Amino acid sequence: MIFFGKTKYLFFLILISAFISCRNNKEKTGQNLIEPVVDTTATGKAIAQLSEKIIADPKNPDLLYERSKLYIQQQNLQYAMDDIKNAIKMDSSKVAYFLTLSDLYFAANKTFYAKSALEKGISLDPENIDAQTKLAEIFFLVKKYNDALDHLNAALKKDPNNVKAHFMSGMIFKETGDTAKAISTFQKVIDIDEKNYDSFMQLGILYEAKKNPLALQYYNGALKLNPQSEEALYGRGLYYQDHNDLDKAIRDYTTIVQLNPKNAHAHFNLGYIHYNDLKVYDQAIKHYDDAIAADPGYIEAYYNRGLCYEAVGNIAAAKEDYEKAVSFRPGYDLALKGLERIKH
Repeated sequence: MIFFGKTKYLFFLILISAFISCRNNKEKTGQNLIEPVVDTTATGKAIAQLSEKIIADPKNPDLLYERSKLYIQQQNLQYAMDDIKNAIKMDSSKVAYFLTLSDLYFAANKTFYAKSALEKGISLDPENIDAQTKLAEIFFLVKKYNDALDHLNAALKKDPNNVKAHFMSGMIFKETGDTAKAISTFQKVIDIDEKNYDSFMQLGILYEAKKNPLALQYYNGALKLNPQSEEALYGRGLYYQDHNDLDKAIRDYTTIVQLNPKNAHAHFNLGYIHYNDLKVYDQAIKHYDDAIAADPGYIEAYYNRGLCYEAVGNIAAAKEDYEKAVSFRPGYDLALKGLERIKH
């Protein structure tokens, strides 16, 4: 049977928020010597203190580098960018400067410039693990997996137990369909770091796809580390559902919607179980109502609710839901067949 909307694991933990603060409307010239907005937070005070030091020692690139990192904490990425560029103009021999510049370009979705900054950093220090793994991440994003693995292997040569490099290698093996290598690599991560939640999740997903009961072991491991993880509860619930352990599946999906009433997929699966397996149509309709309330564009929820209405003889409501599904997805075959079916 088909389940819609399974939560996908989001691999990359981007180090810097993509939110770029609005710049001060006044035209800026030269370096950011004075903090533009009064900020009484600890970070704001630290920036003010660094600004005074920069005024006293304007040719010290390390001060600009340190202030750049503080601006990043403030999510004031434009000022951070100005500072790190000025630091590099003064001293282009520091790998750390280029790593920060790369992070800022990455946050601004300028991956070409992020890649160039990292390549400069690696030219300065070929054994720099951070530069190698970050460059591998960029190659992963553009699906240049062999290039990514080259940089990850360079990082692992320097540090054979580097968790990030192993994890990213596992993701590449998963993406390229080498499930056996992916499983062994994620297991190696857990051997190194027994609290690595992400690897527990990946192993749960991979074993679930193989319908292997070990999936439960890894979902339970993820939940031990994060008891309120919606994705781990969903994965375990889906495993139970696939293996007809409906009470446990309902329990996990119910926990999810209690934690997050806006989780449309958990509502949907509760509806599916009550419609397809339990034949409790009124209850299924309520769950599909909740799925649609959480996601008004949830096409499959409209269609499945239409099936429920059709099953209880409410043809007018079924017709309305099938038509709604088709309005969102013209040519939606299942809904069109539903409309054809209720004509007779």
